[in-house]
Amino acid sequence: MRCFFCQNYQISREGLGKIMAFDELLKRTVDMIRTENVHNVNFVTPDHFFPYTFRLVGLLREQGETLPIVYNLSGYQSVAMLKRARDYADIYLPDFKYADPALAQELSKCRNYPDVALNAISEMVRQKGFLKIPNNRSGLARRGVLVRHLILPGAIENSINALTTLFTEFGPKLPLSIMSQYQPVREQSIPGLNRTLTGGEFERVYSHAMDLGFEHLFVQFPEKDPSAHTQTSPFIPDFQREKPFAA
Repeated sequence: MRCFFCQNYQISREGLGKIMAFDELLKRTVDMIRTENVHNVNFVTPDHFFPYTFRLVGLLREQGETLPIVYNLSGYQSVAMLKRARDYADIYLPDFKYADPALAQELSKCRNYPDVALNAISEMVRQKGFLKIPNNRSGLARRGVLVRHLILPGAIENSINALTTLFTEFGPKLPLSIMSQYQPVREQSIPGLNRTLTGGEFERVYSHAMDLGFEHLFVQFPEKDPSAHTQTSPFIPDFQREKPFAA
């Protein structure tokens, strides 16, 4: 989608990355699983590599790897492609970024985002149901859908309407992640996006979610000291470092 405010701008805007042969990708993934104690294999916005992720997951399973496979998505997916992904995904982690078509057009050049994302999320839920967190010692989810919404500064009505839409479409049991981590990592042409979220803005959206009656909320509360929310934040990666996320 190449959203103007993307925190992963080094990849989405600047093309940071390298070409990797599929055999090397498979080897590095297996090495990561066996040496890094990871909880899942997480594909972030992999739409343009979907066929390769399907092949990779198939081979991992042939080798006996059983970690959950997570598709970390923008929400702007086609139902047809999601149907192809069904057998290769355990958990869907889609965004629902916009309820406002005008804002979707302004920031991501996709006026039809709300309708496309609702159809996509509906298909994900149809396939996997809502995310279930087991009551065992690990507490690790293995299947289901968790929808995320990033609150954008200066666009609180969009957030309020997005949560209302999700509640209307999916009901109170939809697992919902409300994120406050927005950081202007590049200069934005829209003045409101050149700052972090205020406490008042967050409270309006959070209170609305509570008033609606969502039963399964995962809430990222804002930093008490906004000045601490800088490029060293654990939520803001630098992909030129060996370990992109700060400790």
